This record gives sequence, C-alpha cells and structure tokens, in this order.
Amino acid sequence: MHGWTNDDRIMIACCNDGTRPVIFKIERIDVPENDEDRQWLVSHDFSIKKEDAYTGA
Repeated sequence: MHGWTNDDRIMIACCNDGTRPVIFKIERIDVPENDEDRQWLVSHDFSIKKEDAYTGA
C-alpha cells in the first residue's frame, strides 16, 4: 500500500457489512524503527507452521 497512507507501516481497512461494520487498523511490526525494536524482533520467533493453522475441527 505504498503511498496510500502517511505511514507505510499502518493501514486502515473496513468490512462493509451494513449491519455490523468493523474498522481494522493493520500495523506492520516487522519493520524496526530503532535498535530496541530490532533487538525485540530478533528475540521472537514469528514463523508459522502448518500445525498452527486453525482448521475448525
């Protein structure tokens, strides 16, 4: 969404359900702004495995 917002790390999206509208703030957390953010990202495992998927069962 480059150029659509003032901050390329944040996006506002919405569900256009007329009965129950919802607004979402979507924010990237994988782009460090400073050394503290960079260290925090390195210390966490954000990998996703197929076993982590919700299947409804």
